[in-house]
Amino acid sequence: MTLKKSDKIIAIIGVIILIVAAVGIYLYAGVEEEDKIPIEEEKTFFEIQYEERSMAAMPDDQDYTIKAKILGSGTYEGMVEIIQQNLKSVDVFVDYSDNKVGFFPILKIIRSIGADTITITVYDSQENEVGREKIKGSGNVTIPIKSDASMISMEPIEADDLLEATTILEERYIDYTETYTIHISLKTGLWGKIRERFMGKDSFQLEITYNYYDYYIIEKIPGEESDGDGDLPPTGENQGSQTWSPMAYPGKN
Repeated sequence: MTLKKSDKIIAIIGVIILIVAAVGIYLYAGVEEEDKIPIEEEKTFFEIQYEERSMAAMPDDQDYTIKAKILGSGTYEGMVEIIQQNLKSVDVFVDYSDNKVGFFPILKIIRSIGADTITITVYDSQENEVGREKIKGSGNVTIPIKSDASMISMEPIEADDLLEATTILEERYIDYTETYTIHISLKTGLWGKIRERFMGKDSFQLEITYNYYDYYIIEKIPGEESDGDGDLPPTGENQGSQTWSPMAYPGKN
């Protein structure tokens, strides 16, 4: 069957219209897909809380005795290393009693005459003096050699899950390492030196403690307000009560 020239033109125009329509539909569909906003997964917010904990540290010399010398002063020296994340403070406590005090220990009225005096001096690893106290006869002192260290940022953590939140929290931790030297000297008069040469050594009690922040996180539930109990931290707020994970680690002594 032979088509007329006019029919061929109509057929060609029809094919062109179909092609244009198909291209238009394809382009429109592509633009519509590009205009769609991708849906992002909603992240969870985790709040940071903390507790203050204490640990004891032991010096390398645990012979807490000191003996007077005929010439010069008797001495004790001990070193202690503090390695702890999120440290708050370090304290040195010394308790001393001269049990051989005075010229006549039996007579209380003149018991303090000739009493021994100990001087406690603490140095850091750079040999800087960071604390000094004296005790005459008997008594005790606490020397704060580091106090009120900075806390980490308490800003809530935005994360996909608990594992990611824990990783972000640990990246905020503050490391602390320091070695301290505790030097104690015993000073007494001539009679005291002679007396103690025969009566033995004086003894004292030495305790070193350090405090640190133990951080942990809780999931923040939308619309739920914090209880508001407890003290506010120096930075941020101490909120919530449901514990997810404790984050601090004990230091090395």
